[in-house]
Amino acid sequence: MKEGTGRWRWPAVAALAMTMTLVGAAPGGAVGGLVPSGALNGALAIPGDPGNDPAAESLMVLTLRAARSGGYAGTVSVTVNGQGGTRSGDLRIVHADAGHLVIEAPDPPGPATGSLLVQAGQSRSVGLGPGGSLNRSQTVLPDDVEPDGNLQQMLGKYRVLLEGGVRVLQRDAKVVRIERRPDHRLVERWTIDATTGLLLRRESYDAAGRVERSIAFTDVQDPYVPTVEDLHRPVEADPLSPAPQRWLTAGELSRGAKALGMPETLPASYRLESGTTFKAGGTSVVQLVYTDGLEDVSLFAQPGTVARSGLPASAREVHLRKVAGLAWDGFPRGVAWQDGQRTLTLVGASFTDELTQMANALPQASLRRSLRQRVGHLVDWVKGQLP
Repeated sequence: MKEGTGRWRWPAVAALAMTMTLVGAAPGGAVGGLVPSGALNGALAIPGDPGNDPAAESLMVLTLRAARSGGYAGTVSVTVNGQGGTRSGDLRIVHADAGHLVIEAPDPPGPATGSLLVQAGQSRSVGLGPGGSLNRSQTVLPDDVEPDGNLQQMLGKYRVLLEGGVRVLQRDAKVVRIERRPDHRLVERWTIDATTGLLLRRESYDAAGRVERSIAFTDVQDPYVPTVEDLHRPVEADPLSPAPQRWLTAGELSRGAKALGMPETLPASYRLESGTTFKAGGTSVVQLVYTDGLEDVSLFAQPGTVARSGLPASAREVHLRKVAGLAWDGFPRGVAWQDGQRTLTLVGASFTDELTQMANALPQASLRRSLRQRVGHLVDWVKGQLP
């Protein structure tokens, strides 16, 4: 988006961790532990794939079961190597089941300015600590979600292989390698408790094979039965807080995407999963989230023109199907371009080649200025030439 893309603070790191921690951080999913969105409804029977290690597949299933029903609590260390350098911090997580979760992200120098997420069934509240802004919404579970859909989707695009055993936090664990099928590119590694399925560490990699995101438990109680005090945390709102982000229902999502001229599927096996609307700098923004079962990308649509000043300093010009755009590497990667009177921006963990493919499958059009706008631009130019 124009505003805030290049402005990284610890709350942004916390938000990233919450994104990677939540299962279904939008309508259509429940909440669980450090696993990809979706894939938690119904039975978890995954057909074998000749390209996958059956032991690795079994561990993935075990992890999803743990995310659905396991109660645990612990501290998670988050490190992001991306735009603005390296950011790191700790999160405190209390997980009761698929619908009840609390994540607290202190923001130095003290907890009064930290972030707090409270999930209670279909209600989610996100604040920035006492007196901070509040984002409260209702999640809506659609009735047409295929059981295991995201896991099957993921295994259609990625290959999972067992790399061996390790000891983590005095636990026997297994490391699962996740690589992209066409070119065997390493995408992620999951370190999974071999007994409980708890995902103890999740690492993702850039195109050069370097770790760009790491989320790992530094201490954990599993199993853990949360208390009422653990789960019912007050989230205070500032009277000046902006209007809360609103999740789109399943019906609204399809209609909204169609109204914007956006497809429900994109190249590289991505499909539309969720959507929200919110205000940014007084401007209405629509966010559509697409997933390939493992990684998510966000498509932001807002009025206005692409402004390099609002993008990361590394943004460079790229030639898309119909227009020139701006793209940048380093997590989170992205590409922004013009579609008539609006700006479209794709941001996510996907590799640059996939982001470019997706951008070229989305609407693109040069800025169409009205006669009044063109005359105004000419007048401004003439004034600039006067002594």
